[in-house]
Amino acid sequence: MADRARALAPAAAADRRPSPRPRAAAPTGWAVSLLVWLTLVASLASLSSLFQGVGWWVAGAGVSAVVLGASLGVRALGAGPLGGWLAGLVSGLLVTSALVSGGTAVLGVVPTAATVQRLRDLADQATTTIVEGTAPVEVQDGLLAVVVAAVLGVAVVSDLVATVGRLPGLTGAFPAVVLAVPSFVPGTAVRWPWVVLAVLLWLALLAVSTGRRPTRSAAVGGVAAVGVAALLTAVVPFGGVAPLSGVGTGTGLATGVNPVVDLGDDLRRGAPLTVLTYRSSDTDGTYLKLVDLVDFSGRTWSPADADVDPDLDVEALPDAPGIAEGTSRRVVSTEVSIGALRSPYLPVPVPPQTITGLDDGWSYVDQSGVTVRSTTESTQGLDYTVESRPVDPSPEQVVAALGDQGADMSAYLSVDGVPRTVSDLAAEVTADAANPFDAAVALQDWFRDGDFTYSEETPVDEGYDGNGLDAVERFLEVKSGYCVHFASAMAVMARTLGIPSRMAVGFLPGTPTGFGDETARAVSSDDLHTWPELYFEGLGWVPFEPTVGLGTPQSYLQETGVEPSAAPSASDAATPEPTADEPSTAPSAGGPTPGADESQDASAQQGGAGPAPVVGGALGLAVLAALLVVPSGLRGARRRRRLTADPPDRALAAWREVLDTALDLGLAPPSGATPASGAAALDEVLRSAPRPDEEARVALASLAAALEGERFGADPAGGHVADDARRVLRGLRASSSRGRRAAALLAPRSLVATTEARRAAGA
Repeated sequence: MADRARALAPAAAADRRPSPRPRAAAPTGWAVSLLVWLTLVASLASLSSLFQGVGWWVAGAGVSAVVLGASLGVRALGAGPLGGWLAGLVSGLLVTSALVSGGTAVLGVVPTAATVQRLRDLADQATTTIVEGTAPVEVQDGLLAVVVAAVLGVAVVSDLVATVGRLPGLTGAFPAVVLAVPSFVPGTAVRWPWVVLAVLLWLALLAVSTGRRPTRSAAVGGVAAVGVAALLTAVVPFGGVAPLSGVGTGTGLATGVNPVVDLGDDLRRGAPLTVLTYRSSDTDGTYLKLVDLVDFSGRTWSPADADVDPDLDVEALPDAPGIAEGTSRRVVSTEVSIGALRSPYLPVPVPPQTITGLDDGWSYVDQSGVTVRSTTESTQGLDYTVESRPVDPSPEQVVAALGDQGADMSAYLSVDGVPRTVSDLAAEVTADAANPFDAAVALQDWFRDGDFTYSEETPVDEGYDGNGLDAVERFLEVKSGYCVHFASAMAVMARTLGIPSRMAVGFLPGTPTGFGDETARAVSSDDLHTWPELYFEGLGWVPFEPTVGLGTPQSYLQETGVEPSAAPSASDAATPEPTADEPSTAPSAGGPTPGADESQDASAQQGGAGPAPVVGGALGLAVLAALLVVPSGLRGARRRRRLTADPPDRALAAWREVLDTALDLGLAPPSGATPASGAAALDEVLRSAPRPDEEARVALASLAAALEGERFGADPAGGHVADDARRVLRGLRASSSRGRRAAALLAPRSLVATTEARRAAGA
């Protein structure tokens, strides 16, 4: 008890004693700075598959060397970590200005107004390169400026974390982000030698910064991490994979087109980007179709499963199915020039008759004559001409098409589990229609002329942003959405009326540009669109436009008022869904082949069953796990180092751990407290607990006495201080609520506490 009394002496007496020796600084010397730089430049080299040449890498390595070298040099002259960091920041800004100013800076390094304007121009140039370029891109001035600025930021933050924050291990977060970039850009390969080198350098950084050799478990963990990363990169399609095809959409370095389930995200992606231009003999422009969605699972629409036959080249397109010989048709010529769009499907006006300007890598999908696809190429940079022949029937020809469908259309009529409210609403809207064609027109007019509004945000806010039956039912209640909701609702309602339907994904006609002979139309990312197509024997697949405020319906889409002689009714068309043991009947000659209009990889079936949502969920869980585990892991490693410290600072290390644990639990003594007053404050915490821990109080007194002897009496502390510290830690945790203990475990404040806050009680 005498020792305990001595340890808890008044603060005033302790203050008269000599000041404690300063705490040993964390390793921030040349070895740590060198390893931080080497890890950074090795990870930067892993981006070589994205950029041409090595000049960008040399510039980035040079800027980071200046930042870290200047910081190290100033610290070596006696300045503190903060002074060194400021020196590195200023040096990095000056050398970056010299690299990107292009002669507009004073003395080559001091920015001027002209420098600011040049930076704006470079940013615009870099944006164009990133959006329209294909990896590996040529690194011009704009992109070089972006790379240098990004490296400057990473180097400055890394130096701040390693020197001022004294947590060099955390600098590995920045190379980790850089290493992951190639995995998310389609068509690029991960440079694994650089990845492995960066990981090994980071492990060396951990060893040097902690002053300990890596344990066997740490080495095994590092190797396992590299192995898992290699496996994920090899088997998971990170790079903007389109479930329509399994081919990268180009997200990041080009504008891609995802299937209808992602079209809302595409429309909300931000500033519109021109993806293609075209000239057309149709003065009103034309819709450009990419793919048709036929199969409806009740959860989402998806293309039918059909193989692409390379022998079905575009030089000999078949005529569109279902169009009678006597039906009037227009001839439209369209010259298309693709810009930033990267898609495995070719945007074409429908139905196409001839396509010129393509190589053998493109094929039409079996018997549809509508969808044109490549399994090896993308659309970016293509120039081609399409001659199409859309129907333009007279009212008499429309009436003549009101008989039997004449083909098995069960694939275009199936809707599993359609809510009664949807089918009843469809019947109500079309109650006065004289025939199925009039019913389709009535549905279109009801959407466009009723109480519906166009909104890309309402479905997200209301939680029905999709195209499954649940989303359709909710959309019909709220009456607000965008093209996906209008098209899917009309297609489903048409099927309940016995009218075969499918959904088309493509582009609106775009915006006119130029004058006279230079007149063309520009199609942007905002023109991404989907619309329903309904089938009528004699007219073929007829496009409708139910989306309010967008597009223009065909002029012949007018109600006829004529009773058909043998039109199919809803009850007649309710074809039973084929089972696995009872395949659907083959189509008759001349009719469309169910499921043959479009194609997709098997992994894309049933919408969300593809790999992308699974990968996204797994990555989300991995990020969440890292956020929860990494802080507690770093905190645990620090605790182990302190409680296994050797003389002459054994008691000081144990005392610091007690103070940091108290800080994490919200029980830290006041800033500036002496060891004695700090121990008194913690003793009061232990004494005031609901169940006072006397053993912990005794251990606290013993630890404080050992610290006093070590600091002021040159009396090395014994090994018991670690046991005393553990006893105190258990007592402090037992004195805290569950919420505080959880916060201390998952988000320990001591990892980011200021020097003053962690210097409580003389630490």
